[in-house]
Amino acid sequence: MESKLILKVRQHHTITNLIEKLTGFGYEQSDHEISSGQFYHLGSNISIFPVNSAEPVMVDFFGDEIDSIKYFELRTGKKTKTSNSVLIEYNLLKLEGVKIKPGNYIVHLDQGIGLFAHKEVLEVEGEQIQYIVINYLNDDVLRVPINQINKLSRYIGIGKRRPRLSKLGSATWKKTYQKTYDDVILMARDLLEVYASRKIADKNPLNFNKNWEEEIIKTFGFVETSDQVQTIREVYSDQQKVAPMDRLICGDVGFGKTEVAIRAIAQAVANGYQSAMLAPTTILCEQHYRFFQKRFAGLPVEIARLSRFTSREESRQILADTQLGKIDILISTHKILHADLNFKNLGLLVVDEEQKFGVKDKEKLKKIKNNVDVLTLTATPIPRTLFMALSGLRDISRLYSPPAGRKEIVTKVEKYDDVIISKAILNEIKNGGQVYYLHNEVATITGIKHKLEKLLPGLVIKVAHGQMAESALLGVMSEFTAGEIDVLVCSTIIENGLDLPNVNTLIVDEADRFGLSQLYQIRGRIGRSSKQAYAFFTHKDKKLTQNALKRFKAISENTELGAGYDIALSDLEIRGGGNILGRDQHGNMEAIGLVLYSKLLEAAIHKLKANSTDQSINK
Repeated sequence: MESKLILKVRQHHTITNLIEKLTGFGYEQSDHEISSGQFYHLGSNISIFPVNSAEPVMVDFFGDEIDSIKYFELRTGKKTKTSNSVLIEYNLLKLEGVKIKPGNYIVHLDQGIGLFAHKEVLEVEGEQIQYIVINYLNDDVLRVPINQINKLSRYIGIGKRRPRLSKLGSATWKKTYQKTYDDVILMARDLLEVYASRKIADKNPLNFNKNWEEEIIKTFGFVETSDQVQTIREVYSDQQKVAPMDRLICGDVGFGKTEVAIRAIAQAVANGYQSAMLAPTTILCEQHYRFFQKRFAGLPVEIARLSRFTSREESRQILADTQLGKIDILISTHKILHADLNFKNLGLLVVDEEQKFGVKDKEKLKKIKNNVDVLTLTATPIPRTLFMALSGLRDISRLYSPPAGRKEIVTKVEKYDDVIISKAILNEIKNGGQVYYLHNEVATITGIKHKLEKLLPGLVIKVAHGQMAESALLGVMSEFTAGEIDVLVCSTIIENGLDLPNVNTLIVDEADRFGLSQLYQIRGRIGRSSKQAYAFFTHKDKKLTQNALKRFKAISENTELGAGYDIALSDLEIRGGGNILGRDQHGNMEAIGLVLYSKLLEAAIHKLKANSTDQSINK
């Protein structure tokens, strides 16, 4: 979403469209008088008070065209000047990379918890300065100059209760902050001891192999984005250290996380180490396997894969070859965690979408991870991982840049309706595309297929789910990939990794039963080309829970490319921080918010690390 809107005289605009844009920019519609961050509609006029202006402006329409733009004095309504254009900045804050809307809770480092009201421009000693306006207890107001935005953080609680607003100038906030800081120092010491135990298990640093990198770049076919280049450098740097790498790569689907993993794998294998990639689904495992074979075709590399599509005889041979060191790269589902699998010389483990693995799987992972480099790829990190990254306990690299030509996915949340769904499917087919229809109950999935066949005669509709026989599932997926199927009625088997640019409409049945991160992950299966994609999240005619409403609100608002990190933070907010660092820290987290708490923890960890380094130097 763009952060600025320029309106010009003679520009084609409908009043309805402008009202929608202003609302999306965080402006509030008023019934009469307006203040900064508000607008008022009367007849063919819209009066707007831009947050980047000291004066409001009236935009007059003639039909669907802007006829005139006039600035006026708020108190008297008297015109002060006319203009050919007006710049309108959005009335939203960006904190921790997330949009903060009017009415959202935020935390000021010195003054405590308040409500973001709006932005405004005031003239101070002849200079126009933009302020962030925050409302506090007893209708007190604090204006923070925009150059002090670093003192603000988003409030994320750990439970369902709304936070108490702070009283401006009260000593209560200072005492709360100091108590939390003292506790955080103790917590940082404990956490550093836990994480230091992993650092004790040194590994051999890798030597960078330029020839192998050049060979891999030849098969890439794209130009790296600037943040991809930065992330690859960070990974190479980690690989060349004695301490094992434990880096989180956070980026949206299609933003290049797999490419970062391929570069790291190439360096590990070039140095004589085996690499393993852990994929959450059989289909993604197969996709990675075929993709890696193409990318490493020019290098002396042996690649194998383990999944339920691998025969018993093949599996036995792969296990034996892995133990002997004949397999350089092993791509696998959770079978990689099987007790019978032993590596001769494992140097790198790549975990794709860690949230898809259960507690037992993660315990087994810990045993493998102790003295090898680890890369974790995710679009929406789980709360604990996100918190550890925010606190500086885990290294994190973020990929922000979308592939060229990608468009935001048009997202609609509505009650299920046969007419709307039929129209959406037929529109996609008319445009030469294909459709995912996600129904996550295997017992009734065939019935949904028959229902759609009656609604949409003449379309090729087939079913895919995880309980199908391997050969049948592979056959259906091959047909769908080849474009021979119009509508795939499927379970969440499509959730991870499928890259089919021709599928640009998604319909999710009973979407209120899914978590926020899962909805986001599923939506990422479409919109993987320059074509416009559409996601329909439907629900039955029933009363939705508060959390379901919050999830729907978050998924429909976060449609811009690269919103995965925002979604993870929203998910953290909806679910609450939970038991991230133990019960004894709940009070502190709730008192100042999870984001400020993580910043304090990061500062404390940095301070303790610096002190321990100084002491070791002095020795």
